[in-house]
Amino acid sequence: MNRFPQNGYRKKSRPELIKAIQDCTSLSQLFALIQLEGITIQMHAQSGASNLKPRVLSPKDIVAGNDTPLERLKAEVLKAIGYTPPKRSYEDKRRILNAIDSCKTLHELFALIEREKILIQMHTQSSASNLWNRELSHKEITDKDNPFERLKMEVRKSVVEN
Repeated sequence: MNRFPQNGYRKKSRPELIKAIQDCTSLSQLFALIQLEGITIQMHAQSGASNLKPRVLSPKDIVAGNDTPLERLKAEVLKAIGYTPPKRSYEDKRRILNAIDSCKTLHELFALIEREKILIQMHTQSSASNLWNRELSHKEITDKDNPFERLKMEVRKSVVEN
C-alpha cells in the first residue's frame, strides 16, 4: 500500500538528500527515505523472465566489489536522482597517496581518512559471512607485513580505485 508523506514533511534539498542516502545504515531506513521523497527506481528484470543465465557471485567477487544489498540499493537510488560521485583529480590522488605513505601512526592515518573522506571496503569475519578463510601466501608476507601496513595498503587501494 502506498502511503503518502505525512503532513508537515519537508522534502530534502539535493545535497541533503544525497547525504541522507549515503548515511542510511539499514535497508528499512533507505526504503523509508525513498518512500518519503517519492524517488522512482528502475527495476531490473528477473533472469527467469528474460531467459538470461543467472549470475552467481563468488565470495571473492562479493568482497572485492563491495557487493552488499544495501550498497547496491544506495547506488541505484543515487543513480535514480542523477547523482554521480565526483572523481578525484590525478594531482589530488598523488597528494593523498603521498600523505598515506608519510603516516607513522594509526591516529594520523585515521585523521587523513576522515579529512579526505576516503571510503574503505570493510572485510567481514569469515565465520559471520561463510566466506572462505584467506591465507596469505609467502609472496604476500614481507618484512613490513603488519596490520598497520596492510591498512595503509587498503587505504591506498581505495584512493587509486575511486
